[in-house]
Amino acid sequence: MTVRYRPAARLRKGDFIARADGSFQEITRLVQIVSPVGMAMVTLADGLKVTIPHTQEVNWRSAVQQARIEAAQEAS
Repeated sequence: MTVRYRPAARLRKGDFIARADGSFQEITRLVQIVSPVGMAMVTLADGLKVTIPHTQEVNWRSAVQQARIEAAQEAS
């Protein structure tokens, strides 16, 4: 699987981002703060809350990509 990165400013609710352990968690709540400093306040499906600067690139998957990966893992 190709690793894809996206700036935190482009994250959306329902996207998946990688955790430090390599697992991907769904974004269940997202607040984009644009002023005075651009930040994404993210709540993940497991309850973890993080703040990410808009310019930081995160390892990212769309909900469709994640569903395809999970289906392939179940099939094998």
